[in-house]
Amino acid sequence: MKRVYLIRHGLPDFPQGQRMCLGRTDLPLSREGLAQAASLAESLPPVTAVFSSPLRRAVQTALAIGAPRILPDLQELSAGDWDGLTFTRIREQYPRLYAARGENPCLPLPGGEPDEEGLARFSRAMEQAVSLAPGDFAVVAHGGVIRLFLGSLGLPPQKPGYCEVVALTYTNGKFTIQEDARHA
Repeated sequence: MKRVYLIRHGLPDFPQGQRMCLGRTDLPLSREGLAQAASLAESLPPVTAVFSSPLRRAVQTALAIGAPRILPDLQELSAGDWDGLTFTRIREQYPRLYAARGENPCLPLPGGEPDEEGLARFSRAMEQAVSLAPGDFAVVAHGGVIRLFLGSLGLPPQKPGYCEVVALTYTNGKFTIQEDARHA
């Protein structure tokens, strides 16, 4: 059995403080995000390996824990035409779809990566991490792909908060969610 700590990166440094749709837009962590990562590192149990998405916000979070190994398939879903746009601009340019996604956040984004493809990609990376880690390990990734992965394991499909940890176990070829799995 291996314990797996699935972690969403810390708060990004949004330009002018305006929240935006982040897929592959590569923002660094904000000061608050760096503080979140440092706090996370202090509270996380010891791990034998750390894996990270190649995007800066994930790498910076992972570096607080240890020297990460980059797995490209851990990166966030492509947000297509919405990637890097502020939510104000998205509301203006795509009012119907923006409203519909408020009711159903699983609706596809224009030009974005389909959920099924993102989940398959991320699941492959998680299996790769299992094969590379000699013991318990941490994975630092992104809200969208983590939401899909946790949904595939039976948790409600919601994004974890910034620097939130979801504790899993890997036994007999399967990931399972630990009781009281979520903690910030």
